[in-house]
Amino acid sequence: MLLPIGQGGVVATIDGRGPYRVRDAAKLAADALALHAGRIPIDENHATDLAAPEGRPAPARGWATELEVRADGIYGRVEWSKPGAALMEERAYRFISPVLIHDKAGTVLDLPRASLTNTPNLRGMAALNATQENDPMDLLAKLLELLGMPADAGAESALTKVKSMCGTDTSMNAIATAAGLKAGASAEQIVQAVTLLATPTPDAATTIAALQSEVRDLGTRLASQTALAATERATAFVDNAIRESRVGVKALREHFISRHAASAAGAADVEKEIGALPKLGPSGATGELPPQIKDGKIALNAEQKNIAALLGLSEDAYAKTLAAEATAAS
Repeated sequence: MLLPIGQGGVVATIDGRGPYRVRDAAKLAADALALHAGRIPIDENHATDLAAPEGRPAPARGWATELEVRADGIYGRVEWSKPGAALMEERAYRFISPVLIHDKAGTVLDLPRASLTNTPNLRGMAALNATQENDPMDLLAKLLELLGMPADAGAESALTKVKSMCGTDTSMNAIATAAGLKAGASAEQIVQAVTLLATPTPDAATTIAALQSEVRDLGTRLASQTALAATERATAFVDNAIRESRVGVKALREHFISRHAASAAGAADVEKEIGALPKLGPSGATGELPPQIKDGKIALNAEQKNIAALLGLSEDAYAKTLAAEATAAS
């Protein structure tokens, strides 16, 4: 399965994006093959989109060369490479996760590639090994055992036996009970129950693991966005103070930005400290700096000493900062 399609053409996701919609599955399949020269690549864990832009390898492990529309979605016949065939043999991955191109309304326009994955984001994805995990021969063996027939009896013999039992209420009740129904269930109900039991469903543990992975991914992205926003606010505040010619800010720009972005308390402290710093006038002086003394150093006044202490700088270091800013301003 490359793309699960629910009722009404809906493609539902685990993380809440979408939902997306397929208007015409047959057209989508035909267009995708035509657009991508009849070979849709299948990589690992979306390497084409995540690793390739960073210059890391993103080889295709297989190529979907035929697409088929079924009742529950679009399936593909895949030509696996040797490494891809080995991954399938080892059952290293349980699902395929498609990349979808869609418009603003969520209508799917293209299926350019897909990836082997254990954490698909689309709901209703059939497992790669569903056929092996739900082997019809295993189901036949169980049915033969239930009917009390020898293990080497064929499917035709089992079918004949079931038909002969259909008129016997006791036998029907036994089948109904085995299928999880109450005694007295109709033949139609029994058929539906047996069909449901034979239909592959996603493993609960895999589904939970997929949800946990999505939650962790969302948390990481949220933390990244929050940190980026905090850094942008800090940078804007500090750079504005530099434009205002606040004394000492330019020399400690990165220090102030880092502290401001670290936390709300840090931001408040930095804004208080910078707000207490004097501004250089057009001449490059605050009007409070005394003349330079003989050894070329600036003697700090009482207010400037307090500012140095507030910034955690020695008086000598702060005096050098003032001198450098005054020289740059002139």
